[in-house]
Amino acid sequence: MTDPQPIEIEAAEVERLIEQAQHGRLDPAAQKRIVPLLQTLLWLEHTLLETRISLAKLRKLLFGKRTEKTTRKPSQPPDGPAGSSENAEGQSDPPSDPEPPAGDAAAGEDGRQSEGESDTETGSGEQTGVGSDGQKPTPRPGHGRLGAADYPGAERIFCPHDRYQAGDRCPNCTRGRLYRSRSLVRLRFRGLPLAQVMRYELEKLRCGACGALLVAHMPPEAGQETYDVSLKVHLAVAHYHLGLPLKRIESFQQLVGMPLPDATQWELLEQVADSAYPPFEYLKRFGAQQPRVYQDDTGTRILSLIKENQADPPPARKGMYTTVLRFEGEQSICLYFTGRRHAGENLDGLLADRDPRLPPIQWMSDGLAANTPKEHKDQAVDLSCLVHGRRQFVDIEAFFPGECARVIDAIATIYKHEAHCKDQQLTPAQRLAYHQEHSREVMEALKTWMEQRLEERLVEPNSRLGGAFDYLLKRWAALTRFLHIAGAPLDNNAAERALKIILRYRKNSLFYKNEHGAHVGDVLTSLIETCRLNGINPLDYLRALMENRSAVFADPAAWLPWNYRAARQPLERHLPLSHPPPVLGHPGLLGVAVP
Repeated sequence: MTDPQPIEIEAAEVERLIEQAQHGRLDPAAQKRIVPLLQTLLWLEHTLLETRISLAKLRKLLFGKRTEKTTRKPSQPPDGPAGSSENAEGQSDPPSDPEPPAGDAAAGEDGRQSEGESDTETGSGEQTGVGSDGQKPTPRPGHGRLGAADYPGAERIFCPHDRYQAGDRCPNCTRGRLYRSRSLVRLRFRGLPLAQVMRYELEKLRCGACGALLVAHMPPEAGQETYDVSLKVHLAVAHYHLGLPLKRIESFQQLVGMPLPDATQWELLEQVADSAYPPFEYLKRFGAQQPRVYQDDTGTRILSLIKENQADPPPARKGMYTTVLRFEGEQSICLYFTGRRHAGENLDGLLADRDPRLPPIQWMSDGLAANTPKEHKDQAVDLSCLVHGRRQFVDIEAFFPGECARVIDAIATIYKHEAHCKDQQLTPAQRLAYHQEHSREVMEALKTWMEQRLEERLVEPNSRLGGAFDYLLKRWAALTRFLHIAGAPLDNNAAERALKIILRYRKNSLFYKNEHGAHVGDVLTSLIETCRLNGINPLDYLRALMENRSAVFADPAAWLPWNYRAARQPLERHLPLSHPPPVLGHPGLLGVAVP
């Protein structure tokens, strides 16, 4: 059968022909017009049943491609693109047929359906995908709920149809066969205590004659350990990311009738940290090879060191700090160090492992002397933070409104240029050229103006305004590195944000008991924050480290947050660790015996 010729006929005329045919009033002209319509109908039925064409292809064949372009940007889960057929555990969704099987017609426009979209249901249980008016329902805009693709960590449960399966005849038309299309997604949320305790009561049978005792076996799903791995990693994230003190967790568990003493919690956290220690050590060396580092620190409390400060004579250094070093390059790495060492000393320790063949690292800090590396300063190019310089003028704006407004407006202009670079997704080289073209003149004019005000004594050098001018002028070269070095940042906000997790922990837990406890916190907080920066589920990651402890110690390079899923294929080259792997059952690197 040949394809029908296009019919130029209005819908009103078709309706008029139908009405004439119903009343037997078709004249020869009307009969001539209705013949092509019948031929098209016959061709359509033949095509659907014999050539097995889908409705989507039929629509394109009859009406052409859509001229209206619609863009839909699906949500991206941390570990992969939206709509990926593989979940976090590596399990795949049931396959969906790209085209209907032979002799079938698709139930929707093109066999697809958006996630979370509701369908009307027929009495027989099959879903039609259209509303009562024949239009596909659309979700309400602005309802504030997230789509199913925004929950990559959700457990996936496939629910087959209770009456029909792929390949069955359609109960509506009885001609086509059903095929599997994109699943309709429904989300259900449940709450559980942090520690869910399962009580297994094993039946005991005793012989009345010989006294033999027979005890029932534990079910396989109960496992061998009293405290399973999932509980340990949940405790780690709850304590070091959410900032929940162990006493508060103990109180909550007691409240729901499933006690978990704080001492027991600490033992479990030590076990997690012991398995996480090798990747932490490797990340220190890996981070030292990155092109950029953000640095900052804050005060902390360690009870054992506070007692040392009260000794007679007191130690030479009494301060206690938590340093954050956030490295940016191939991956984002966030490392924490707590103790008496200053931020500059911690950075020195890492730069000692930097490849001398690499260019100097871009080192962003707030410019304090304690943050400056002494031994390896030649391996770092110092950058100063524009936000810290701006803060000097914000604090005194009420006293010097005119002068402060000029400086603040100039810095705001620089950040407008930076926002443009981010919006346009410029490369580091393109960003550098843009700032040189648009920002250099602004910064040079600002510098000239400040120097002129000081030289002409229009601003007193010893005043607060003069001090703010002096702060910028002394650090001018470091403040303007973004005009000379590709990729150089404007501020130290990345490190400031990374410190918030430490401030939250300090506000809730108040202190560390000793340096060992502080080190455990550094290890776990570093890995959890690194996972967050790279869009990795820290629960899955820490669990993988604990379940594969021997392999982690043997090859920590294969168990980093961004490659741990492929750990069964270890990397050919990696930086060696200076610590030997422990023997299972013996104390690990942190002194914790892990069975």
